[in-house]
Amino acid sequence: MSKMSKLFDQNNMFFTIMGVLFDLIILNMLTLLCCIPIVTAGASFTAMHNVLWHMVRHEETYVARQFFDSFKRNLKQSLLPWLAFLLAAAVLTVDGMLAWSSGALRIPMMIVVVFAGLVIIAIAQYFFPLLSRYDNPTSTMLRNAAKLALGFFPCTLCMLVILAAFAALYVQFFVYAIPLLLMMGISLPQYCCAWIYNWIFRRVDGEIDTKGRKVERS
Repeated sequence: MSKMSKLFDQNNMFFTIMGVLFDLIILNMLTLLCCIPIVTAGASFTAMHNVLWHMVRHEETYVARQFFDSFKRNLKQSLLPWLAFLLAAAVLTVDGMLAWSSGALRIPMMIVVVFAGLVIIAIAQYFFPLLSRYDNPTSTMLRNAAKLALGFFPCTLCMLVILAAFAALYVQFFVYAIPLLLMMGISLPQYCCAWIYNWIFRRVDGEIDTKGRKVERS
């Protein structure tokens, strides 16, 4: 193959990266759009993870179709857990404000609030991918999410660091980051996390062993 042919080969790295970025932009816009009613945000996050799962596993990906199929399928089951996460976030926000103005007890109380917030985020970070891929009762999903968050703590910590880094970037450069937020503000950090939780779920499903080698099924 000539150099010119390689340059325009759609399988080369440039076109692959541009294809991923384009999919992430479309996915981010769909996610934001379906989060507008607020109560549907849980289903929106679930649908986003369904698409991300296809992307990181190099499965055939049709962003809009797979997003809306998952959104409609999981809308009902995602509603109550999402409202519970939302309520917990609201309570922790109020607790954080009270802790910040509590004088001498500010530091220990803020540590408790931050720790509780990280626990909730960690559980949610597993719950929505689980819901996007598996058919189980909600209570089982939440229990499994908590077990995975604790059982794969180094991976959980990596995902929390990724989310925190992007959040800090958005806050620090908010005005300049608005275009990024609109284009890939949610989908990009979650795409990074998807590479991590994909490895976890492949381990749990017995597709790979502890060293990441594919398990041959008889």
